[in-house]
Amino acid sequence: MQTSSFDPQPDSQRKDAARAACAAAERQPDSRPASSRGARRDGSRAGPQRGRLVAGRYRLTQPLGRGAMGEVWRAHDGVLRVDVALKFLLVPPGGRAADAIARFRFEAEVAAELGRKTDLVVAVRDAGEDPAAGPYFVMEYVHGRSLRQLMQERGPMPAVDVAAILCQVGEALSVAHGLGLVHRDVKPSNILLLEGPDGRLRAKITDFGVAKRIGKERPVDMRRRTADGVVLGTPAYMSPEHTCEGRADAQLDMWSLAVVAHEALTGQQPFPGRNLSAVLASILVGARPSLSTLCPAAPPALEGWFARAFALSPSERFPSLDRMIMAFMIAAGAPAPAAPARQRRPCLAAAALAGALCVGLPTAHLLAPPEAPAALWTRSGVAQAASRLAEAAMALAAPQAGAPSRQRAPGEGGER
Repeated sequence: MQTSSFDPQPDSQRKDAARAACAAAERQPDSRPASSRGARRDGSRAGPQRGRLVAGRYRLTQPLGRGAMGEVWRAHDGVLRVDVALKFLLVPPGGRAADAIARFRFEAEVAAELGRKTDLVVAVRDAGEDPAAGPYFVMEYVHGRSLRQLMQERGPMPAVDVAAILCQVGEALSVAHGLGLVHRDVKPSNILLLEGPDGRLRAKITDFGVAKRIGKERPVDMRRRTADGVVLGTPAYMSPEHTCEGRADAQLDMWSLAVVAHEALTGQQPFPGRNLSAVLASILVGARPSLSTLCPAAPPALEGWFARAFALSPSERFPSLDRMIMAFMIAAGAPAPAAPARQRRPCLAAAALAGALCVGLPTAHLLAPPEAPAALWTRSGVAQAASRLAEAAMALAAPQAGAPSRQRAPGEGGER
């Protein structure tokens, strides 16, 4: 999104336009599907069934989740004698099987590629095609629960615990970005947590079903809208520039991760809405309550962190994921995590060290945009970006733009 192309607009007019868009959006039907269980398989296949032996070694034991495009099963590997997770492709009625298979294979390739670089993603170990169940790939089975489940059980989390999870997820995303990949669907249900030998939670990110290679537009990379107008992703975690213009780069994952941090810390999404236009309008109106209101116990410095992470213009946000994580750790007063057996990425290792040795280090130095005083944050491109996004919010509120978002079952990484 080029901020220079935005026309300035008075703040009052911007907020009025955003409120109008929000009102129109709320009058539209909920964009979320009533249930993902109604998705039917390709009539030519029986589909996965309990007890079925796949590839002569994977015995299906129980379903874990199902969405519009995939179904995940727990299985037992009779060769290695360990539990694994199998994901099967579901082609919806009227869907283009060739495109769906290409996207499915791309997801498997991405997860396998990342699994060779880091153990902070749910890696793919095998792939094939079953005569009855169709294409599948085999993932490690994570004995744990999602961040979404943990939040539902325990409620808001302490800032230092959020920092520990962000540090690990940030490292996984940094590896992906280094390989030219954007996840595009970072959210609590796509972050799995398991307890390590030391009793600490270890995070793994999963579901690269809508991932994209930066700077490359290929059919298998999955554009943000499908041929029938369905928007890919989860509205509450989308950056405004991705919502309006389909821009997908590292800033999209960074915005989503900031939403995850806010939700884990406060128990509430910063910009709630029933669909894309309502979420965008909430962003433009500036409806996010102050951190002191939602979570009085949170370190005050985190308010500045969220203000920068959620700046309308990408140029006003953190310039890199490493810097963003480092700033959160320092603002939260998080101690350096125990060094794992493997060597961590240098930037995030430095972030952990800075978090432990931040006495006397001005937090505002990390929270303020580079080469710009903190007092000038809301100037430059933000007002211009607001004008452009307000127009987009009105367009999204139109009935023809009320296309549903792709939602997936918990086992497939979707929000319910």
